Amino acid sequence: MKVFAGRTAFVTGGASGIGLGMVKAFLARGMNVVMADLMRDHLDEAAALLHGQNRLHRIQLDVADRAAMAAAAEETERLFGPVHLLCNNVGVSQRAPIDEASYADWDYVLGVNIGGTVNGLVSFLPGMKAHGQGGHVVNTSSMAGMIPVPAFAGVYATSKFAIRGMTDALRLALGPYRIGASVLCPGMTRTRAMTAGDRYRRAATTGAQEDEHRDSIAHGMDPDALGLRVVEAIARNEPYIFPHGEFREEVAAYFAEMLDAFPTDYEIDPFRKAGEERRAQMTAQGQSGRRRH
Repeated sequence: MKVFAGRTAFVTGGASGIGLGMVKAFLARGMNVVMADLMRDHLDEAAALLHGQNRLHRIQLDVADRAAMAAAAEETERLFGPVHLLCNNVGVSQRAPIDEASYADWDYVLGVNIGGTVNGLVSFLPGMKAHGQGGHVVNTSSMAGMIPVPAFAGVYATSKFAIRGMTDALRLALGPYRIGASVLCPGMTRTRAMTAGDRYRRAATTGAQEDEHRDSIAHGMDPDALGLRVVEAIARNEPYIFPHGEFREEVAAYFAEMLDAFPTDYEIDPFRKAGEERRAQMTAQGQSGRRRH
């Protein structure tokens, strides 16, 4: 997707942090943007910051609510026409280590992070494929979806590894429709995503609205710079968006360890080999279609 002006983007988690950085970058390139977010005060703050942008619309949205996501898709198309760029930018966590997490912990994180992304795909992809104008999908994973993390982030990492695998498969499926797909894997960024998630979970269980007690990550990457990086990646149809260069050596070591675990002295059953060659050929064909996009 090389043309941005006049096209429409839908961004979840769009009122702060990474999402707001993407919203700003898309607006700067002449796009119509729908900024969806769970937190009403974040939406109000972002709207005040972006005052005067008549190509911006805001929707309060719980991405885990399928009916609400479908309604948001209809509202977006009614206001701006076909959607060309879908950014599933959701991320909540919880505090229990992975070996102590409860069913409620698992359901909450997977329901928002994976379920919210699935809801975005199911609600928006049919229209994006049908209009025939091409487009792009950006799914926000994390560096926690690329490398091992400590136990306290284990449930979160589970969801973000799933988003990476989902996007790899999606990229192959959408190539024939001239729709690209990128997985965004940020590291430390100035964002209030986790704080907002804590507030939402407390409100959902107690009914009480609480103030935020933690501010953004002060030394994280500037989300505006990250938004610009996302735009560049979309224009080049890059499959992976890694804004944080400090992880390069750690990722290389992690994948080297995987490669070292494969046997080298083995014989493959001919039937099994033929099946794997067919699968690899299908993958290569999908990758070829993605590169032509």
